[in-house]
Amino acid sequence: MQEGSLSLTPSFRIFYLRLLGFCFLYFSSVAGTQAECPVQLSQQRVVVRYNGSVAVNCNTSITHKGMGWEASEGAVPMTRDKMITWRVSHLTEWDIEPFCFINHEEQCQVQLLVTIYKTPDSVSISIVDHSGPMIEGQQYKLQCDVHDVAPVQNLTVKWYKGQTLLDKTTFTEDSKTPLNETATLLIRPDRADDGAQYSCAAELELGAEGPQPPPNKTSESLSFTVYFKPIIDENKLPSIVPVFRGYPEVLVCEAEGNPKPTISWILGTNVIVYNETLTISESTPEHVYCVANNSVGRTTRQVNVSIQDISISTVSHTGPMIAGEWYELQCFIQNVVFKIVDVRWYKLNQINVTETIKTPANLTYKVRIRPDRADDGAQFWCEAKLEAKGPQRYSTMSSDHLSITVHFKPIIDENKLPSIVPVFRGYPEVLVCEAEGNPKPTISWILGTNVIVYNESLTISESTPEHVYCVANNSVGRTTRQVNVSIQDISISTVSHTGPMIAGEWYELQCFIQNVVFKIVDVRWYKLNQINVTETIKTPANLTYKVRIRPDRADDGAQFWCEAKLEAKGPQRYSTMSSDHLSITVNSKPIIDENKLPSIVPVFRGYPEVLVCEAEGNPKPTISWILGTNVIVYNETLTISESTPEHVYCVANNSAGRTTRQVNVSIQDISISTVSHTGPMIAGEWYELQCFIQNVVFKIVDVRWYKLNQINVTETIKTPANLTYKVRIRPDRADDGAQFWCEAKLEAKGPQRYSTMSSDHLSITVHFKPIIDENKLPSIVPVFRGNPEVLVCEAEGNPKPTISWILGTNVIVYNESLTISESTPEHVYCVANNSAGRTTRQVNVSIQVKPIINENKLPSIVPVFRGYPEVLVCEAEGNPKPTISWILGTNVIVYNETLTISESTPEHVYCVANNSAGRTTRQVNVVLKEDYLPLIAGLIAVTVVFISVIFIFIYSIYYKTAKMGRYSLKDAKPSAQNENIAQNGKHSPIPMKKLSQSDILA
Repeated sequence: MQEGSLSLTPSFRIFYLRLLGFCFLYFSSVAGTQAECPVQLSQQRVVVRYNGSVAVNCNTSITHKGMGWEASEGAVPMTRDKMITWRVSHLTEWDIEPFCFINHEEQCQVQLLVTIYKTPDSVSISIVDHSGPMIEGQQYKLQCDVHDVAPVQNLTVKWYKGQTLLDKTTFTEDSKTPLNETATLLIRPDRADDGAQYSCAAELELGAEGPQPPPNKTSESLSFTVYFKPIIDENKLPSIVPVFRGYPEVLVCEAEGNPKPTISWILGTNVIVYNETLTISESTPEHVYCVANNSVGRTTRQVNVSIQDISISTVSHTGPMIAGEWYELQCFIQNVVFKIVDVRWYKLNQINVTETIKTPANLTYKVRIRPDRADDGAQFWCEAKLEAKGPQRYSTMSSDHLSITVHFKPIIDENKLPSIVPVFRGYPEVLVCEAEGNPKPTISWILGTNVIVYNESLTISESTPEHVYCVANNSVGRTTRQVNVSIQDISISTVSHTGPMIAGEWYELQCFIQNVVFKIVDVRWYKLNQINVTETIKTPANLTYKVRIRPDRADDGAQFWCEAKLEAKGPQRYSTMSSDHLSITVNSKPIIDENKLPSIVPVFRGYPEVLVCEAEGNPKPTISWILGTNVIVYNETLTISESTPEHVYCVANNSAGRTTRQVNVSIQDISISTVSHTGPMIAGEWYELQCFIQNVVFKIVDVRWYKLNQINVTETIKTPANLTYKVRIRPDRADDGAQFWCEAKLEAKGPQRYSTMSSDHLSITVHFKPIIDENKLPSIVPVFRGNPEVLVCEAEGNPKPTISWILGTNVIVYNESLTISESTPEHVYCVANNSAGRTTRQVNVSIQVKPIINENKLPSIVPVFRGYPEVLVCEAEGNPKPTISWILGTNVIVYNETLTISESTPEHVYCVANNSAGRTTRQVNVVLKEDYLPLIAGLIAVTVVFISVIFIFIYSIYYKTAKMGRYSLKDAKPSAQNENIAQNGKHSPIPMKKLSQSDILA
C-alpha cells in the first residue's frame, strides 16, 4: 500500500456499525416515547431484596413486529408474542434499568423502576467524645452507625429510650449502592435516666410496593450512669423542729444523689459537724443547716429549732381565715412528765379536757372554730393544768397567743344602692356603690357584655342598659348587686310568655306607658297592621294596651313596637313617644327537603350511596336515621349499601316537633358468568358468557361487553325486572388470564340523566397447544466429525408441555436438550405435548466439510505492471459455502472473492476461505514489472516544450526593437516627479517603462 493512504480496520468497522445501530436505537426510543407506547407493565415499580428474585410481565394488545426486554440481567430476546416476562432469580445489579420495547409503527419503550434494597449488616449506638458518667442537665451526643445499607434515601433511623420513641432521622443522599451512614441525637439526661436503656433502629421505608412491615434492625442497648446533685429527704427532716427544755432531739439528714453525698451540719458561723445525725436541745442555735455535698453540687436545707413546752397552732391551714368557714386549732403538749388534769381554750369560751396520763407523752387537743368578721385580730391560747407532787400540787402551762386574721367577702350597702332606679329622659342619675370587706374590696360596674367601669359611682341616663351591676371584689370572693334602670316613658313586652314563640300559636303583646304626665291621644302598634286606641286620661298613670298576634316561620326575627301620641300645652301641641323594638324568635317544626332525599334510592352492589337528609326548622333540628328496630345513626348523611335494611327513616327533631320521612332502599345488581362451562377454556373453541341484571328500576339503554368487542342491546323496560344478556367468545392463547365484564347504561330523570352499572371482572384461563421456539431450534444443524452439538427444544403452551425427541423408529429421549454427533440419524424430531395438543418439529443433521481453494484460478505468483492493475479471483469449495477474504499486510483485510492489485499492493497477499468446518489460506506473491514506453513519451514532450520557449524569447526581442524606433538620450535628465520618465532636454517628457521578464517573453 502507498504511504499515507486511509483504510478501515475490521475492528474499527465493527465499532462504527455498532455506534450507528446504537444511535438508531436511541433516536427510535426518543421518538417512541413522545407518543404513548402501546405496552403495559404488570408493575410500574418493583422493590427487590439484593440477590432476590423478580418477575414482571410486559404485554400489549396490538399486532407488532417484535417486542422484548432490554436489561443487563434477564434480557428477553425480541419475540412476536403479546406478553413477555422479565425474570431474574438472583438480582445483583444495583443500577439496573430494564425496559420493555416494541416495534410497531416505530420503536418505543417503557422503563420499569427497580429499587434494590439491602438491610444493614450491623447497627450500633455509641456516645460521641465522652466516656464515663454523665452529668444531669448537660448535653451529650449519641451516634448511631448503620453499616452497608441501601438505598440510603429510604433509610430512617429511630431513637428509643426503652420502648419510647424519641426521634427520627432521615437521609437525603441519592445512592443505589450500599453505604455506611451515621445519625446523631442530642440528649440532656436527668436523674431518671441513670441506667436507662437507649437504642437505635434502622428501618427501610420502601413504600407500598416494599415489604410490610418495613425491614428493621435494632442496635444493642446502651446504658450509662448519670451523676446528679443531692436531694435532701424533707419528710425525714422537717423545716421546723420543736424542742422542749431538758429533752434533747435527734435530727436525721438523709440525701439522695449520685455519687453518694457526704452530710454535714452548720451551727452558727464556724461550727460544722460531719455526721448524718445531729442532737439538738434548748441551747442549740435557732437555725441549723444540713448540707449534702457530692462532685456534682451542693444542697442545703434550713431547720428552725423551736423550743417548746406547749404550743397552739392551726390544723392544715396557714394565712388568713375566711369568715363563716370552719377551722381547727390544736394544742400540742410534748413530753410532759406530770399528769395532765385538764386543758382549757381561751377566747370567749372555755373547754375542759380531763386526762389521767402519768407518763411522758405527746398529746394533741383540738377545738373547732368558725370565725366571723368580728374575730379579725382576735387571740386564742390554750392552758394545761398539771398535777405534781409537792407543796404546790397544781401548776399551769400556757401556750403563746395565736392571733388570727379573718378575711370576709364584701357586703354591698343596699341602703345606698336601691335595686330599681327610675330614670327620665334628659335627667341623668348618679349611683353610689359602697361595700365592706377584708381585704378592702375594689368596686366596678358592668354595663352590657364588654363594658366595665372601675369607680364607686356611676352616672346613668336613658342610654344606659336596662340592667347594670355593681361588683365588689376581694381575695375572698365577689358580691354583685343588680340595679334595674327603669326608663320612664313607654315599653313593649310579651304577656305571660318568655323565650321563643311557636309558629301558628296565639300570643299577646302589651304596651306599658308609665308615669306620663300628658294626655294620651291614641296608641298605635307597628309591624304589619295598625291599631288605634283613643284615651282621655289627663293625669299621670300607668297604662297598659294589648294586642294579639299569631306568628308564622317567616316572623322569626321580626320586630314589633308601639307608639303613644301625647297632647300638651304650648307651641308644639303634639308629640310622639315610641317604645323600643321587641324582636321575637319563632320556633317552627322541621320540614325535610324531599328534593334532596327521594323516597326510593337504588343501590348497586359494591357501590355505596350517600343519603343526605336536610331539614329546615327553628331551632335547628337534629337529624337521625332509624335502621331496623334498635339501630339509630345520628348524622345528616347515611352511607347505604347492599347490606342496608329495605326501609330506613330520616327523623328531623327540634323543640317545636318531629318529622319523619321513609326511604326505600332498592338493591341493584349486575353479574357476569360462563354458560354451561367451568374450568379452563381451550384456545380456538366457542364459549358463551352471560350478564345477569337484577332489580333495575331505571330504563336500560344498552348493555356492553368489554374485552375486545362491544355489543349494544336496546331495552325499554321501566319497571323492576331480572334480565339476562349473552355473548359468544372464541379465546386464543393471548386471552389466558384476560378479564371480561359487562356494563348496563341506565337512563333516569334528574340532572345526571345517565349512569353506568358494571359487573365484577371474570378472569379466564386458556389452555393452548404447544409452540416450539424455532429461533432456538433451527431446522438444519451442522455437525463436525468428533465435535458433538447440543440441541435445545423449548416450547410454550398451557399447561406446560413435556418435551421428547424421536430418533429413528424406536428411539425416544425425554429431555429438553439432545446431544447430536456424526452418528446421529439425518432427521430427528422434537415433540412438545400437553393436554391441549401435540407439536412436532423436524431437525436435519448436516455433516460439514472444510473449504478447498481452487489453485488453478489463483496462481501463487502474479506479475503486476506499474499503472496496470490486475484482478485476482479466489474461489473455494466447502460445506457450508465458505466466506472469502484477503489479507494485505498486518491490519488490512478485504472481504470479497476478487481483489484488484497494483504497484502499491504489498509483496505478499493471502486468500482466506473460511466456514464453520475450518479455514484455508493461499499465499500470492505480487511481482512488479517496469514499462518503459511512458518514460520515452515523457522525454519527447519535455524536449518540445524547451525548444518552444527559446523561439518565443527570440521573437519577443525582435518585435519590441522594431516598434519603438530610435531616440537620442544625450543630456537626458531624470524627472523628479517620476523616476520611470526620462527627458531629452525639452519640456515634453518621454515615457519610459520598466520591462519585466514576462514583458520580454511576450
